[in-house]
Amino acid sequence: MIKAAVDSGFTHGKIQGLYSAELTNRNEFESPDSEFYRPFKVEYERLSKLDLSEADEKWFVQEAIFQGLTPMITVFTHTGVERAKNAGFKSIKIASYDCASAPIIKSAAEFAEELIVSTGATKWVDIAETAKLLLKIKERGKYFALLHARTLYPTSPLDTGLAKMLLLKEFNLPVGFSDHSNSETSGLLASKFALLLGAEILERHFTILSKTETRDGHVSINPEEAFEIVKFDKLNLLDKFLSLGDYLYELGEYLYIKNLEPTREEEINSRFYRGRVASKLNNQLVFSWEEKYTK
Repeated sequence: MIKAAVDSGFTHGKIQGLYSAELTNRNEFESPDSEFYRPFKVEYERLSKLDLSEADEKWFVQEAIFQGLTPMITVFTHTGVERAKNAGFKSIKIASYDCASAPIIKSAAEFAEELIVSTGATKWVDIAETAKLLLKIKERGKYFALLHARTLYPTSPLDTGLAKMLLLKEFNLPVGFSDHSNSETSGLLASKFALLLGAEILERHFTILSKTETRDGHVSINPEEAFEIVKFDKLNLLDKFLSLGDYLYELGEYLYIKNLEPTREEEINSRFYRGRVASKLNNQLVFSWEEKYTK
């Protein structure tokens, strides 16, 4: 996968710092009648088979650098931040559900040379506070950015809301787009439109398997599609417009935005994922939005 990403022209390869031992058991999601039914036992059994060891993560960092890919990781807990630092990661992503979690953002910012904060499922007032924090703690030479995302899997054209990505530029930070659209039904248009509108970062799920063989296949792209996106990004502005040609009339759908706040579906997703994991420190659970050490 590292080689395929490099050959496709991608600059970064990101893994998830998600560990089954940090899963929290919450009664709210144990009932089949709940809006988001995800029983702890099933989730634990699934994730425990996917756990990476610290040695795996250190290998990934070294191998990615060796092959010319910048290693990156999403952190979800205070322990995850420390583990990422020890593994040698310098590029860190903060997931949408932690956009307003100042403690974990500040911890990651202490050593990260690149810090990308996703804004999906987050209220505008909280995004504004996080942007203010990033500008305050950013050190010279470091790259801090905001990533527009809709936490809908897959995201339809009408829900992409690229107008919100444009509005994020008002915070005077670099802006990008995390694209969860289904390339088999809507092509690569969302990614291309985002680049056309000035996205400095484009994030996509990536697979070298058949899209039916992986859980996130419906929102993933393969190496050929990745190469097409990279090739498009390198076109000059006029060529980009010409290459989109017949599709420009659809741009309005991708820009469409009802308001600045999360959708009902995003709020439901957020309730589950925010608090899904926690660090076990001093015999107590400490969540990402809580300070690591308390008196």
